[in-house]
Amino acid sequence: MSTDTQTSSTTDETQLKRHVGVVGLLFASVGSIIGSGWLFGALNAAVAAGPAAIISWGLGGVMILMIALVYAELGTMFPLSGGVVRFPHLAFGSFASYSAGWITWVAVATTAPIEVEAALQYATKYAPFTAAHTVNGEIVHTLTGLGYVSAVLLMALFVVVNFYGVRWFARINNALVGWKICIILLVVAAFLLTAVHGENFTSHGFMPQGWHGVFTAIATSGSCSPTSASARASSSPARPTTRTATSRSRSWARC
Repeated sequence: MSTDTQTSSTTDETQLKRHVGVVGLLFASVGSIIGSGWLFGALNAAVAAGPAAIISWGLGGVMILMIALVYAELGTMFPLSGGVVRFPHLAFGSFASYSAGWITWVAVATTAPIEVEAALQYATKYAPFTAAHTVNGEIVHTLTGLGYVSAVLLMALFVVVNFYGVRWFARINNALVGWKICIILLVVAAFLLTAVHGENFTSHGFMPQGWHGVFTAIATSGSCSPTSASARASSSPARPTTRTATSRSRSWARC
């Protein structure tokens, strides 16, 4: 009897704390969409498809919605930590889970440094964080001494935030994503009020590259994994997972 009690208490102590609600899951997903390249995504889509990039964003949104619905269903049925790895294990076995785990780890491990360097590249306007070099005719930005120090400090900040748990992450991430959304809305409003040129939709044809350009412009980096991966930390995984995954697909289409 005492053994069962001790086992139960140990299990309770090691379980993840459910501190993330609907807003936390939604902002974790939306925040993973709105990265350092949100302006470059629109630029590259317009270069590839011209005005028909609008169709590309719509088609991409529908595709992501299909994936979002799958993750929403799985995240509700199996509210597990690390759903991106656990779901392949349940469906296909250990090797699929092992492969998915390593692929996810490599992707996640490289994302934070890439985002830090991209942020410092943007911030070079205010301080010499990066230096421009020409390599094979293309301009490449590399970190300076100040850039390396700033990058290390930012990475250390990320470690601290994640070390102190999901509640810290959710609160800080909510503030950061709220700031991101405000900036984007401000930029969109500024462009709509000052830089709308309707003739751009027809000056070179609406679809200059044809359907090839439309499909080339469809971004393929979005996924709904942050919501499903955090489902175990949700205070009520059955409701928020579905709502946040589908909301994320709509946000992806708008961005």
